[in-house]
Amino acid sequence: MDPAERAALQGKKRMIKNRESAARSRERKQAYTAELESLVTQLEEENARLLRHQEERKRKRLKQLSESLIPITEHRKPLRPLRRTHSMQW
Repeated sequence: MDPAERAALQGKKRMIKNRESAARSRERKQAYTAELESLVTQLEEENARLLRHQEERKRKRLKQLSESLIPITEHRKPLRPLRRTHSMQW
């Protein structure tokens, strides 16, 4: 086998190995992306659950506070009738 044939054969082997390596890399990337998507879904569900829980606690606390407050009645001053002022002559 002459050097040119040997170089061509090594080039083909290198190309095949490179394609295989690229395919493995794509598979790893796809698996990593799927794992991240799964994690995002899980975290979104947990976030929604925590937000519902927070809202429920907030409502309970507000109800508890409103029940414990002493009712305050507002006493307004009686309205006085409008009077004409002496700033203008008629």
